[in-house]
Formats: sequence, C-alpha cells, structure tokens
Amino acid sequence: MNNLKYPLVCFDLDGTLVDDTIYIWKTLHEGFNTDAYARKQAMDDYFNNKITYKEWFDHDLILLHKAGATKSAMKQMFNSLSIMPGAIKTLKALKLKGHKLAIISGSLDIVVNHLFPEDLFDYMLINKIYFDAKGQILNGIHTPYDIEKKADGLKYLCEKEGISTKEAVFVGDNENDLWIAKEAGLSIAFNCKSKKLSEISHIEIKQKDMTQILPHIS
Repeated sequence: MNNLKYPLVCFDLDGTLVDDTIYIWKTLHEGFNTDAYARKQAMDDYFNNKITYKEWFDHDLILLHKAGATKSAMKQMFNSLSIMPGAIKTLKALKLKGHKLAIISGSLDIVVNHLFPEDLFDYMLINKIYFDAKGQILNGIHTPYDIEKKADGLKYLCEKEGISTKEAVFVGDNENDLWIAKEAGLSIAFNCKSKKLSEISHIEIKQKDMTQILPHIS
C-alpha cells in the first residue's frame, strides 16, 4: 500500500470530524426533548452492566421515535452542525496518498451520510438507523465497536487490511476514545475534551484545524 507507515487512518465522528456537538445522541435527545429520566436510567443501566449495548441502543431509538424524530426532522437538526474545519481537505489528501480511511464511532450513519460526500470512507463502524417510506424510525443495527470496544474495531479493520494495529492512526477527542488510542500505532487527540486522552495520546492538536494532523501521518 504505497509503503505507507500508517496505511489505515481511523477517526471518531462527534466532536472530531463533526463540530458543534459532543455526542450526537445527546444533541438528538435534547433537540427532540425526549424523556431525560428514562434516557439517563438506560445509560446508567448500561454502565452498571444491567443491560447490553444493543438494549441501550434500542431503548434510545424508541425514545426518539416517541418524541417524533423522523428522518427529515433529524436531517434538519443536522443542518445546525458543521464539518470540522479542514476535515474534507485532510480526508481527501490522505486518500490521495493511498491511506484507507475509517470511522469508528458510537454515533449514527445518518450523520455521515448527511454531511459528508459519498465514498469518502473505506470503512464505517457505526450505529445504523432504518426508516420506513414515511421517514419514521423502524429499527437499527447497533455497532459492536463503541467505547472500550472501539479497540476491537481497530483490530478488526487491521486484520482486514493485513496490517498490525501499530500501523494504524486513530484521531479522537473524548473519554470513550481511550482504549482505541492506546491500541493505535499513532494516536492523535484533536479538539480534545478529555484530560486522560490528552495524556495518553502521542500527539495533541489544539487548533481547530484538521489539516494540522497531516504532517504527522506518513
């Protein structure tokens, strides 16, 4: 693969490639005014190992559906978000050099599909939502690669590419990126909101300009 040191470059989505949100789930729940108590209870239950990630995901979809979160209404909400400055230029530059690009995120595929050009990413390990003909939420498929399991997602992609995880880059911004940052050969904390991530990452980029990662990736 063009003798690249890092053939695979992986990104978090919310707060990394997409600005104006910390977590898209939080943005959606607050925007549609879902049942805050029910949502917090499900989140607590997940982190206390009382429910699975799939159960948490399905529960939140039900809350959004009840609150009227249709496909068109969600897309309208995403219009208030922006692609991180320099992100498109950076992604295209990396792709031109021959790097494979991936998203490993607990966010939603509809966000990527709404904001980014098609075929920009080689892999997307992310939650998916399915809608009916009227745009109502039908169901979804949860990602098995979120939070601490993002590291497993990196291993999975590296196996597909026939490389080691030390030949992969990960760019992220928050606490749920700690495990994958430890696994990657080069970890970049970008627009960072976690002191722990800042401390364990090889590089921290404090400017809100994604092109600043390019000199570090070969």
